[in-house]
Amino acid sequence: MLPVYQEVKPNPLQDANLCSRVFFWWLNPLFKIGHKRRLEEDDMYSVLPEDRSQHLGEELQGFWDKEVLRAENDAQKPSLTRAIIKCYWKSYLVLGIFTLIEESAKVIQPIFLGKIINYFENYDPMDSVALNTAYAYATVLTFCTLILAILHHLYFYHVQCAGMRLRVAMCHMIYRKALRLSNMAMGKTTTGQIVNLLSNDVNKFDQVTVFLHFLWAGPLQAIAVTALLWMEIGISCLAGMAVLIILLPLQSCFGKLFSSLRSKTATFTDARIRTMNEVITGIRIIKMYAWEKSFSDLITNLRKKEISKILRSSYLRGMNLASFFSASKIIVFVTFTTYVLLGNVITASRVFVAVTLYGAVRLTVTLFFPSAVERVSEAIVSIQRIQTFLLLDEISQRNRQLPSDGKKMVHVQDFTAFWDKDLQLLEDGDLTVIGDRGTTLSGGQKARVNLARAVYQDADIYLLDDPLSAVDAEVSRHLFELCICQTLHEKITILVTHQLQYLKAASQILILKDGKMVQKGTYTEFLKSGIDFGSLLKKDNEESEQPPVPGTPTLRNRTFSESSVWSQQSSRPSLKDGALESQDTENVPVTLSEENRSEGKVDFQAYKNYFRAGAHWIVIIFLILLNTAAQVAYVLQDWWLSYWANKQSMLNVTVNGGGNVTVKLDLNWYLGIYSGLTIATVLFGIARSLLVFYVLVNSSQTLHNKMFESILKAPVLFFDRNPIGRILNRFSKDIGHLDDLLPLTFLDFIQTSLQVVGVVSVAVAVIPWIAIPLVPLGIIFIFLRRYFLETSRDVKRLESTTRSPVFSHLSSSLQGLWTIRAYKAEERCQELFDAHQDLHSEAWFLFLTTSRWFAVRLDAICAMFVIIVAFGSLILAKTLDAGQVGLALSYALTLMGMFQWCVRQSAEVENMMISVERVIEYTDLEKEAPWEYQKRPPPAWPHEGVIIFDNVNFMYSLDGPLVLKHLTALIKSQEKVGIVGRTGAGKSSLISALFRLSEPKGKIWIDKILTTEIGLHDLRKKMSIIPQEPVLFTGTMRKNLDPFNEHTDEELWNALQEVQLKETIEDLPGKMDTELAESGSNFSVGQRQLVCLARAILRKNKILIIDEATANVDPRTDELIQKKIREKFAHCTVLTIAHRLNTIIDSDKIMVLDSGRLKEYDEPYVLLQNKESLFYKMVQQLGKAEAAALTETAKQVYFKRNYPHIGHTDHMVTDTSNGQPSTLTIFETAL
Repeated sequence: MLPVYQEVKPNPLQDANLCSRVFFWWLNPLFKIGHKRRLEEDDMYSVLPEDRSQHLGEELQGFWDKEVLRAENDAQKPSLTRAIIKCYWKSYLVLGIFTLIEESAKVIQPIFLGKIINYFENYDPMDSVALNTAYAYATVLTFCTLILAILHHLYFYHVQCAGMRLRVAMCHMIYRKALRLSNMAMGKTTTGQIVNLLSNDVNKFDQVTVFLHFLWAGPLQAIAVTALLWMEIGISCLAGMAVLIILLPLQSCFGKLFSSLRSKTATFTDARIRTMNEVITGIRIIKMYAWEKSFSDLITNLRKKEISKILRSSYLRGMNLASFFSASKIIVFVTFTTYVLLGNVITASRVFVAVTLYGAVRLTVTLFFPSAVERVSEAIVSIQRIQTFLLLDEISQRNRQLPSDGKKMVHVQDFTAFWDKDLQLLEDGDLTVIGDRGTTLSGGQKARVNLARAVYQDADIYLLDDPLSAVDAEVSRHLFELCICQTLHEKITILVTHQLQYLKAASQILILKDGKMVQKGTYTEFLKSGIDFGSLLKKDNEESEQPPVPGTPTLRNRTFSESSVWSQQSSRPSLKDGALESQDTENVPVTLSEENRSEGKVDFQAYKNYFRAGAHWIVIIFLILLNTAAQVAYVLQDWWLSYWANKQSMLNVTVNGGGNVTVKLDLNWYLGIYSGLTIATVLFGIARSLLVFYVLVNSSQTLHNKMFESILKAPVLFFDRNPIGRILNRFSKDIGHLDDLLPLTFLDFIQTSLQVVGVVSVAVAVIPWIAIPLVPLGIIFIFLRRYFLETSRDVKRLESTTRSPVFSHLSSSLQGLWTIRAYKAEERCQELFDAHQDLHSEAWFLFLTTSRWFAVRLDAICAMFVIIVAFGSLILAKTLDAGQVGLALSYALTLMGMFQWCVRQSAEVENMMISVERVIEYTDLEKEAPWEYQKRPPPAWPHEGVIIFDNVNFMYSLDGPLVLKHLTALIKSQEKVGIVGRTGAGKSSLISALFRLSEPKGKIWIDKILTTEIGLHDLRKKMSIIPQEPVLFTGTMRKNLDPFNEHTDEELWNALQEVQLKETIEDLPGKMDTELAESGSNFSVGQRQLVCLARAILRKNKILIIDEATANVDPRTDELIQKKIREKFAHCTVLTIAHRLNTIIDSDKIMVLDSGRLKEYDEPYVLLQNKESLFYKMVQQLGKAEAAALTETAKQVYFKRNYPHIGHTDHMVTDTSNGQPSTLTIFETAL
């Protein structure tokens, strides 16, 4: 099997004997462990070989592939349902035998019950033969009861396993398909949708297998029961059956309505979770733009639509449960009203045989059969969704073996050595765990891991998509010379790059423009032909070291959207920078915290919060009273029948003495009260169902809103510490529980627990001494439940925690799909996925078996109760009348399934309350400062744009390292400041401090207002940022530019015109109102960056911050951005985190940061005069020609600013519009 993980604990079920299998004894050791301590993953038994994900998935995949082939040959659409049936029908059919035996036993029970009651009706103390016969009947009755208890659970265990196998196989297939989707197909589906298939749709398979057999068992049982009833009470039985038959279509019509609502709800849920995913992914940007309210409205609207559908489907469910609760009452009522009106006389044996028979058939006909219909229709919807997904286009799989010429790879050593230096900075070297989507690495480190991964592949052809733009100049040259030119010198390498200084090493150069090839040739050919971009390369002969192209990425190593906390891991200590501060203080990453499994019981507080979120306490008190009333009416109705039968038989007896005339009782009086009680039962039942659903769904809505609000107000650190999957899980799975399963389970629990109380009270009222054996049984039960819950709770929590990795693996696979394909790692990812699935199956298997272990023992307690009532009533025959015995015994029989169901529901409720706890845990997260304070800055603030840093210290978390140390600086109004420094120097942290993504120590003033004294929105809205990784959100272009509708259409079009996107947007079908693909993926990085620029232009703020904005952009877009920034923001204070020195060489000031300290802060020309300065060294690293060009520009800018009257001329012509050397003629290139 899979070599991914070794056999953990062998599964004891494999060697268990028959007895152990029937009573689930093989689980006892696990319960002992669970009793002593909390269960961990190591305690779980390994998956049975036949339940392995790989085995199951490949088996079903085989049948599906055959089905697809068959469909192609017959020119039909392939049917996934057919493939599933072909795969599983044999093993599933065998389980039908169980159903047959079990349902027969249910029909036989009432007959013997009738015989026992008969004995009481014709009670004769002298007749010992009758007594012995009665004992025999009682024995048969208890035997049936025991058979039911045992068979039922074996059957359920096996069908649930069948469901699990189907689900696991499906998941395997969905994941396998996801890895093979073509580009076209990726456009037709979204990550959210695939995650939803895996989280919601496949769960339907777990439920459908449980009820499927009742599709044939239900009708069969109904026929048998009708025949028996006909023998008992003649034609009147048809009246009752008619009611049953009428209830059926009513319920199936509920079911139809329900599934149509369900699919509507699903689309809203999909949309909400997709939007949620984007909010969490782009939370940094949302915070910096102060757009929380816009997204809050978006989610709230989606949620409102979703909840209105959920409420409607919940009311349907409520009606369904209520009809289920009162169905038996209505049936019995109609039957006996007809029976009496036809002139028959009521007797206890007839009443209770009928009641019990109806009870048996009612469960099957009103619960299992409709459930089967509902589950099957749900499963069909899910199968359709999955089938549509499985039929999407795949990329063609080509596995041609190329002839290997036996040449080995060269010079890998140099490469590894370089990477090692980097690895030393990571705490655990090459075993360092990388967070969700590589959170723990800086941008440059990611780029290098990527390149290293490529080199390790030892392929023949390398396609490198600009791996050099993410690292600083020195590392970039190192990678180019030692890795690309040296290590890969025998390979065919195609390098896409914006960095023209490397062109001369290329043997062929291809220039692209707008997706077309403009020119192709060698470096020397280009120099000879006077192509416009040849002018960029001509001066190469001045200096052989490097062509002076102002296009070198200087210090771009960090991605802002990733956790800046990681920026402490400096990419590579460059020793040229003079004495470095000790490296170790910087290398303190925030570890991703483990997901906590809350331990122990769910405390009362959680229940209180849950109900209080849904309604006022007066409503809740009313709810409790309503429930009690419903149950009392329920019991009274049966009691009245038995009282009536007793009165009748007493009359018969007295009359018998003086001649055999049956005296009829006053029908109107008895029937009247009976009708009254029946109507009360029905009405109370319905009212209570609807009210419970109303309160609980309402509570889910309230808690969701609180949690979402709390997430929006959480500091950025929270999102760095918790992977996306974990936060999303709260919004998908946990909220799903609160919407859907919890209210249903809660109501079910309330109904059944009240019925159990009713049963026991009736039994004790009839035979008071039953209370004596009840006490030890009760004690055993309480102990058992507690003992079971210790283990079950852990198993359930393990089930949730082992489920998360399945989703995390899926979503990170989807995000890295191209990488996985490029490295042919599909196989490995599939194995990993199967391993995650198997781990989840281990937990799920335990979840199924432990609950069966418990149920078998509970039913044993009930069987004891039935035995005590049956034999006890025979022993005390003298003191009892037939009606009482009938009531007590028929009630005791209903206890069988119901009691264990009630207890299981109580445990279920408690387990699902964990979802409530998890949601409540996220409703009071630590908050960042308020969005608005009482003290609002004046609307025109800041009109100067002066920024003062006064002894600022900054850290991302209270226990984290300082990332800015004692920073003091003054940025004057309208000044343009470039910020440079190595990775981890604190450049992005400076911006985080300015935006208060975490609270800085010390003071930051903007125009005489202390930033910490105003609300976050007031602060953040007044600064524009062009982030390093441009983020677009699903929605329209209009929403992306102006989420609050603050601007006119004209302003929006103008902004788009400024950034040269107007034509692009006008070509879209809906222009600005076209819905963008997921996260704007239908735009290139450059275009997205331009959208961010347009946002900044629209905001018209006095302060603009640019975070390495042109890192991944070609020089033409870069130049457009630079030009626009100089034009549009001339009157603004601009801070630029530099990445190519040429973009900031004409700044008014340069800020050089190192290890969080401000080392140098002055005009660029002044800094360049000092040969010891860090800035001078950085410029020199670019090569002589480039350094000379930059120094020249700096000099001109300096003279123009400080001595404008001196006509400063030089051999270098300066384009005054942007103070940049005119060498940068506009060209479009992305080589």
